[in-house]
Parts: sequence; structure tokens; C-alpha cells
Amino acid sequence: MAINLDLFSGTNFRSTIQNYCSQLKWRINDINDRRAILRFNASSGNTQTLFIIRYENTLEFSVPSGLKFNSDSEIPGVFSTYLLVKNASYKLGFWCIEEISGQKVFSIMHNAEISLINANYFERVVLRLVNECDEFEQAITHILNC
Repeated sequence: MAINLDLFSGTNFRSTIQNYCSQLKWRINDINDRRAILRFNASSGNTQTLFIIRYENTLEFSVPSGLKFNSDSEIPGVFSTYLLVKNASYKLGFWCIEEISGQKVFSIMHNAEISLINANYFERVVLRLVNECDEFEQAITHILNC
């Protein structure tokens, strides 16, 4: 069943996200009429930051990892290969490289048509992205410490 697009239009974006987070007992770090930021304490003890950005008919969910590089040439190919292989098995989310504050950052994202989003779908996407990012960071930490 399609969700009414008005749930995420204009100021409704803010109230819908606040409602979903309230139902899930999640705290919103920052929100306006187009973007929300949530922070989660992951099982590893790390804090993961999730961004939700509203575009016309789409919500973009994004969790940037702690892996940052100054240029494309500095990115280890083994990390990219590892994440591309993981992408092939995902139903929710995909890994990409985003430019954030002038740096190249591995991020896990999910783009969803607004008409498909309800509280249950919202929860599944958010938890999946947060957990996947945390697992990736833990795997990289383990590799670097060996």
C-alpha cells in the first residue's frame, strides 16, 4: 500500500520523522524541513550518525563511516572491492564513496521512494545501515590492528 506523499512534504517531513522516532524511542540530534540527523550508540561502543535528506519523491538515508581519504588515489582498492562484493548481497542499502567536507568517505546509503516508507520500513532501513557501517568499521579496525 502506498503512503501519502504529504507525510513527508514541507513541514510534514519534520513531524513524520519525529513521530517515527518517538514510536521507536530514538532521539533526533537535529532536524529541519528537509534533513534529519540521528545518532546511535552501536553495539561496538562507537557512535554512528545517520542522515536523512528529503528530495522530491525520495528520502536518502546515509551513514558515513570513519574512513576518510583526501583523494581518490589514496583509497585502498581492497576496501572498495570488499564493499562492492558486499553490495551484491544487499536488499537494503549500498556502499558508496561520498565527498564530505572535501574528503572521500565510505558511506552506506539507501534511497527510498517516499510512497513506500512507513514506520516499519523506516526502522528496518535505519537499523540496517547503522549496523552495517559499524560492522565495516570494526572489520577495518581488526584488519589494521593485525
